[in-house]
Amino acid sequence: MSTLGKIFLYVALAGALAAIYGAWVLVQKYDETKTNLATSQAETVTAKKATVAATAEKDAAIKEKDATNTALTEAKGNIDDLNLKLTAGMKTEADLKTSLKQATDAVDKATADLKGYQDAFSGMSPDEVKAAMEKAKSEKIAAETEQKILADQLDAASKQVAQLKEEINRAKTGTMPPGISGRVTYVNRAWNFVVLDVGLSNGVVPNGELIIYRGNDFLGKVKVTKADPNDSVADILPSSKGDIQIGDYVLN
Repeated sequence: MSTLGKIFLYVALAGALAAIYGAWVLVQKYDETKTNLATSQAETVTAKKATVAATAEKDAAIKEKDATNTALTEAKGNIDDLNLKLTAGMKTEADLKTSLKQATDAVDKATADLKGYQDAFSGMSPDEVKAAMEKAKSEKIAAETEQKILADQLDAASKQVAQLKEEINRAKTGTMPPGISGRVTYVNRAWNFVVLDVGLSNGVVPNGELIIYRGNDFLGKVKVTKADPNDSVADILPSSKGDIQIGDYVLN
């Protein structure tokens, strides 16, 4: 082969090698680009999941905040209502004390009148004496009866005032008397709360905690958010593990 032919051959080989190298570089760049794209897509998916999780956490936090604000508002409303009842009860108690004092004075007067009639028998006919005595006795009995009724009413009012004061204290502190026992009447799984068939009349107050069980199985705890006279609403606490259902028992 001539020198010129060899030169052309070398040039051709060099060109072929350059083309092969160029193709290899392109393949490498393609693989790198493909890897980067896959990584980018994976990062995008991760970022989307993180965004969804963050949004869910934000929504849950807003929900919890709203539920807490609602519970606080309702608890304050219950306390305000109890305070109004307490004010009315204390007024009734004061009015009954005044009425009882008047009735006691009437009894004393009737007793004095009766004794006075006994001392003034001289100069009166038997019929006049009898009529005066019957009237004095009747007035004394009526005054004593009214006194007894007012005393009973005052005792009941005083007990109601004491009970209202205790309920207000429990409502403020969330403490409840022992022995509360009832059942679950409704379960809302979307908002994670239950309705119970026990309320203020049973000693249940807002912020108080009760346990839920079925047979011998402990299912979890609930925290009262609203209490009415005969029923109450309570949030299921996160620590609860069991599947709470209608008919499950509740106690403290």
